[in-house]
Amino acid sequence: MLKPNITATPFKSNIDEDVDIKISGCQSREKVTIKAFLFDDRHEPFISEATFLADEQGKLDLGRNAPIEGTYTGVDQNGLFWSAVHQKKKHDDYYMKSNTNDVKISVQLLIENKLVDEVEIVRSFYQEDVRVTKVNEKGIVGTIFQPKKKGNFPNVILLAGSDGGSLASAASLLASQGYCVFDLAYFNQEGVPKNLESIPLEYFEQAIQLLQTQTNNQDKVALIGYSRGAELALLLASEFNQFSAVIAGAPGAYITSGLRNSIFAPIPSWTFKNQAKPYLKFQHRPTQMFGLMKNWFLRKPASFLGIWDDSLKKIDELEEMRIKVENIKAPVLLVSGDKDQIWPASMFADIIKRKLPRVEHLQYEHGGHFIAFPYALPHLPANIYEHVGGGMVMDSGGTKKANACAAKDSWPVLLNFIRKHAHD
Repeated sequence: MLKPNITATPFKSNIDEDVDIKISGCQSREKVTIKAFLFDDRHEPFISEATFLADEQGKLDLGRNAPIEGTYTGVDQNGLFWSAVHQKKKHDDYYMKSNTNDVKISVQLLIENKLVDEVEIVRSFYQEDVRVTKVNEKGIVGTIFQPKKKGNFPNVILLAGSDGGSLASAASLLASQGYCVFDLAYFNQEGVPKNLESIPLEYFEQAIQLLQTQTNNQDKVALIGYSRGAELALLLASEFNQFSAVIAGAPGAYITSGLRNSIFAPIPSWTFKNQAKPYLKFQHRPTQMFGLMKNWFLRKPASFLGIWDDSLKKIDELEEMRIKVENIKAPVLLVSGDKDQIWPASMFADIIKRKLPRVEHLQYEHGGHFIAFPYALPHLPANIYEHVGGGMVMDSGGTKKANACAAKDSWPVLLNFIRKHAHD
């Protein structure tokens, strides 16, 4: 008689590839549970699980069968991966993955709460086909990921959001698709300013020139930014005509204030030709701040949309702070979720579209803030909540399923958009 067993094919693959997980050797119509365990860069534990009924032959296939209960619903061969939640925290937590280390996932088969089989799946961001070069030259800091094989590969620059952190995992994944990708640091990393304050736009112009020299490719560069990085990407494209394509995830339509110690402050984010760019100043009612403080005290997830509602009430008076997207010459792709709780990205996308009608816009129903590359990669745990310190839990919006579906759906669209305009 066969012993119940679990198989995963392939057991080692890139993070954006599908994995087939199958069970065999069970009793007919037997109830079985599959659990997945993985860790993020901070070694924080995440877990998912799904309970199924085996078929008449004692088999099941996650690509064909839906769980009867678990952390996800419906037929989804990758559901165990994106539905993982923090093992210990009440409101889940942000799955932090910025380095290029493999993600190792332990998948267990349990029957009557007893472990009967276990396999380890290894998920990579690139194989041995990508060369990594650290850059710290003439004040320009970052890391270039590029294919090892010879070829005229399009150049891409990645711009991080309000964390200012490394996007190495995303950059390496994109490089494995045949691109030279510059994970460019511009604040909150070694060698660049600590705060997002008065960053010269000329820094990015110089970074473009350095990338073109390093890769021996003088073609225009694709630009990908997310959140505050999307604000920056649109701003750069409105000032410089050096881009083949611009992709702005969770975009902003206005120049917003800078950050000190990761907190919004009344300081300029950007300068151009030694002049500070005018920025939107936050407005908020006492009742709005009281609501935030109440959620903080009660350890409930907090949304920041109310502050944006207050700050954008007199929108006709904000023209000076609006990014002049109508000056952008390059093709533009926007990606937003209609339930974004960090800022109203879909509304901002609509404002951008009114000024630049030819823009393409992927809007995801029930999607939150973290729904697309480079902050949401296919098959990694989807993010909604983040414990930001001091007991505060930030709600970034959406649902696990909607955010995961958006990440998977938008990834090939993004690749096709860059490829289509690479040599324009």
